[in-house]
Amino acid sequence: MLIGLYGGTFDPVHLGHLNAASAVKQYLGLDEVRLVLNAQPAHKQAECASAEHRWSMLYAACANRAGLVADNTELLRGGRSYTIDTLRTVQQQNPSAVLCWIVGEDSFATLPSWHRWQAMLDYCNFVVLNRPGQVVGWPLQLTALYNKRRCLQLDPSHSGQVLKLDLPMLEISSTEIRQRIASGRCCGDMIDADVDEYIRDNHLYINHSPTRETPI
Repeated sequence: MLIGLYGGTFDPVHLGHLNAASAVKQYLGLDEVRLVLNAQPAHKQAECASAEHRWSMLYAACANRAGLVADNTELLRGGRSYTIDTLRTVQQQNPSAVLCWIVGEDSFATLPSWHRWQAMLDYCNFVVLNRPGQVVGWPLQLTALYNKRRCLQLDPSHSGQVLKLDLPMLEISSTEIRQRIASGRCCGDMIDADVDEYIRDNHLYINHSPTRETPI
């Protein structure tokens, strides 16, 4: 079994997230992609919506999409959300599965700052998504890791590989969505209809203060 894991704060989850997860699932023939809610991210500033609201939106967005699963592993565990802990938990729950951690190239470039990052390839393959029109520089130790573990085609029988994919992505950011909502503008073209309804029903992001964020 091949399981994709796509982590994020999803504040809120948008069509860019869903499109990326679906595209990787289809391209690699994954059995499912789990969108893992970062309940208390170690690398980002404080989220705008509570973990409970973000989970409700993520669950609603995935409910009607075959092969996409909302995953609350980190929410249930509590505390700081470290990817290595999530990988270990999912592997323990699915001992026969091979895991693929899906990540944008800009986030992958920060991998050496992640908790126990060198141990992560014992539990998963990395699937790195290119950013359209962006050139991302990598630190030397990450370049060395990539040169050692890179593959042109994923071998579904084991972990420890790094695969870069250049797939069509939707350039949408959660920051722009929050800014639109705060200024009273519509964002229905950027988010799932159920998520849009949830945001309006719960009056989320109305008092949002803008912060910078990379798309997807």
